Amino acid sequence: MNISYLGPKGTFTEIALNTYFQKKHQKVVKQSINDVFKSVDDKEANFGVVPVENSIEGAVNNTLDQLMENDVYIIGEITIPINQCLLSKSTNKNNIKNLFSHPQSLAQCRKWINNNTPNSKLIPMLSNSEGAIQVKTNNDACIGPNTLSDYYDLTLVESNIQDFENNQTRFLILGKSIHYSLNESKTSIIIIPQTESRSGSLYNLLKPFSDNNVNLTRIESRPLKTHNWKYSFFIDFEGSYKDKNVINAIDTIKNNNNELKFLGSYKPSL
Repeated sequence: MNISYLGPKGTFTEIALNTYFQKKHQKVVKQSINDVFKSVDDKEANFGVVPVENSIEGAVNNTLDQLMENDVYIIGEITIPINQCLLSKSTNKNNIKNLFSHPQSLAQCRKWINNNTPNSKLIPMLSNSEGAIQVKTNNDACIGPNTLSDYYDLTLVESNIQDFENNQTRFLILGKSIHYSLNESKTSIIIIPQTESRSGSLYNLLKPFSDNNVNLTRIESRPLKTHNWKYSFFIDFEGSYKDKNVINAIDTIKNNNNELKFLGSYKPSL
């Protein structure tokens, strides 16, 4: 079984993969979130693993956009603690001039960077592992998991440099076909309103969930790429897509002239 993930080797996404899929499988390294989605959509990989939300910095917008654009489903999720580390060829953080990392990791360590390496140039990368590859001299450093030290022959300068101790990231497990989880389910959908914005439109959009006792756990808006100032809504809620109360709520939403995309019913992470 092939499982693609955001690489190169040593990313938090690989850690999430190893934790979720406890048995050994063939791991397929991809250089971007878009490539992970494509590998699942094209059936190159049986499953894919991508980050979707950080507890401090919020949604990973590229993942949300790809969920809209690709014909893949969420078949599971996993949340892992994020221990951000500073790694370099040198042990002296005062020498750092170039600091490489994924934008999310840089944002999660914003205060630490300002207090400890305020003069370093922040260089965003597609992944933390890509940042580790760029560390060539004692003036370079990267931020990411400690696993990068083994993969890329780097020295751990300091650990737990994230600004908040409760830092966690949620990852999605992607598949090409629907895997229904009926017990202790969580469901994800996208709603694209088709009517013009007007007073109470968001309330009316969400009211069917309340009317049918469906508990929403998350709502996130993203701009539609094809219409200026129009938005889609990514919604997570408790229950399976096959539950009667969920079916009633969804039917009402569709009957109110809204487009809806089902993303999956799956077991929520703890």
